[in-house]
Amino acid sequence: MSGKTGPPVFFDVDTQVDFMRPEGKLYVPGAEGIVPNLCRLLIWARENDVPVISTADAHSPDDPEFKTWPPHCVAGTPGQQRIPETQFASPVVISSRGGDFRPPARWVGQFIVEKTTYSPEDNSHFDDLLRVLGPRRAVVFGVVTEYCVLATARALIRRGFAVDLVTDAVKSISEEGGRKALDELASAGVRLVTTAEVCHPVATATVGVRRP
Repeated sequence: MSGKTGPPVFFDVDTQVDFMRPEGKLYVPGAEGIVPNLCRLLIWARENDVPVISTADAHSPDDPEFKTWPPHCVAGTPGQQRIPETQFASPVVISSRGGDFRPPARWVGQFIVEKTTYSPEDNSHFDDLLRVLGPRRAVVFGVVTEYCVLATARALIRRGFAVDLVTDAVKSISEEGGRKALDELASAGVRLVTTAEVCHPVATATVGVRRP
């Protein structure tokens, strides 16, 4: 387990319409079942001033990934948007298409990190964001367990972050794939937790969140 721990930061992975809704272009069967826990986590984050880093696929129409997967989350389409339950009113979008990264004065609210691969590492501002954010405990949830959730957790582990994965707020495509991903992460030192454990009042003192 790494030494980069401290107050929490939530990583809300790819909770976008194309993955989360039955009408989505790359729907994850049963994904709507984790929505109540996603809501609970994000309400808790807002109430406790916990920053939320939301990763988001933002593909071009001819993205090479579409040789493997059906076209999905094309930038600017309805399916690329987050579901309403995981969309804050005024998020900060950190584009994958370059430009300057300007850190916020306060790490409060939602920061959407666009990407074109499984991992947020492909956003050139990802490391700058983590560096400015400072030592934190990363709490990871979203879809899909064995792909983008796994890739996000791996990226954080490689950068020395302590990671919690919320097991009842992730969804896998296959049961076997999801189980293997959780086993790998647990072996790497990731703490497997539940929504109730993250949002329990005692957790506030444990992870160092200060109430307003």
